[in-house]
Amino acid sequence: MQASALLFLFGLLAGALGGLIGIGGGTLLVPIMVHALGVGQHEAQGTSLAFVTVTAIVAAALYYHQGNIDVALSLYLSLGAVPGVLLGAALARRMTARRLRQAFGILILVTAVRILVAAPAHAGPPSPWPAFLNVLLGLIVGALAGLLGVGGGTILVPVLVLAEGYPQHVAQGVSLLMILPTGMVGALSHARHGHVLRSTLPALMAGGGVGALLGALLAHRIEASALSRLFALFLLPVAAQMILGRGRDRVAASTVREGGSSR
Repeated sequence: MQASALLFLFGLLAGALGGLIGIGGGTLLVPIMVHALGVGQHEAQGTSLAFVTVTAIVAAALYYHQGNIDVALSLYLSLGAVPGVLLGAALARRMTARRLRQAFGILILVTAVRILVAAPAHAGPPSPWPAFLNVLLGLIVGALAGLLGVGGGTILVPVLVLAEGYPQHVAQGVSLLMILPTGMVGALSHARHGHVLRSTLPALMAGGGVGALLGALLAHRIEASALSRLFALFLLPVAAQMILGRGRDRVAASTVREGGSSR
């Protein structure tokens, strides 16, 4: 009983973060499982990928209800992200990604500072890229998530906000919806190798669903510029871990550990 309550609490915290900033929650859940529960990295990632499919669908439903999801954009991104994740995961098993992680961590750090100094203000409509470019963006986001073990939302949301001019809430809603197919593909891949701890999922998902709903509700009470800065604050420790972390040179197969990256 105590173990289930603890798992529910962990899921609640991760789901709340995921719903609040559009990343699914895996970025918080994976280190909790590894350091607090003593779970292996592969098992933590695989379980997290299954977990974020629930948090993403709960939070995405509320973002959609609030009019903050571009379904067509999410579809284009997903068309690229699903094969991208598989490509990145395959590359991760064959190459060293430490230097790339450090370089990308610096880019994330610069992006976070840019948002904190001057959060984007969206007075007009967004300037979306052509469909084929968004499919390519999804491919790149998925590949980097699979290769580097970072959440896809961590990469995607700043691109949508800074490059395509989408409001922060819409960018997060799109990120959450994109987590669903990529998370399912990644979770099934991990499950085939026995890396999903199914016994933990009921309590984790129950907590994650509640947390995702609360986080999404809170997100829609925060104005876009403040939410952008909150997202940037989240990017700072992610960037520090990528730049300074002494983790494995080879990154296990993963999607968005927001949520993705799971995301």
